[in-house]
Amino acid sequence: ELEAFAERFKQRRVRLGVTQADADVGSALANLKIPGVGSLSQSTICRFESLTLSHNNMIALKPILQAWLEEAEKSHREKLAKPELFSGAEKKRKRTSIAAPEKRSLEAYFALQPRPSSEKIAAIAEKLDLKKNVVRVWFCNQRQKQKRM
Repeated sequence: ELEAFAERFKQRRVRLGVTQADADVGSALANLKIPGVGSLSQSTICRFESLTLSHNNMIALKPILQAWLEEAEKSHREKLAKPELFSGAEKKRKRTSIAAPEKRSLEAYFALQPRPSSEKIAAIAEKLDLKKNVVRVWFCNQRQKQKRM
């Protein structure tokens, strides 16, 4: 259950465009005014998402992070309901988080063909319901990772 929540938390946090950094999740927790909870460090949130905290710490953090997530999603919905009339500034593209099943599929494709054609990348993207550019960049990153190893 904790593993599923940690994965869900990460996916939803990334979808909201929120980083693990103190300025986002960590310090936003302090604003919730939960008794005994100040801000959390980026490394604590990172370790929660990667399941490298102790079981007791994971259990203690889950309700706190759940409360933050609900508040963040509520704020996001309110922001969407009132779009700014003049938002001339280009927004930075959100970081894409690839879920475990899609990642395993990409790794399997990579094992067969580390340099797929543009058409093959498009087919993989469609099959996995990802953007073509996300798949293309993933393959580029995997090739670079392989070079380093």
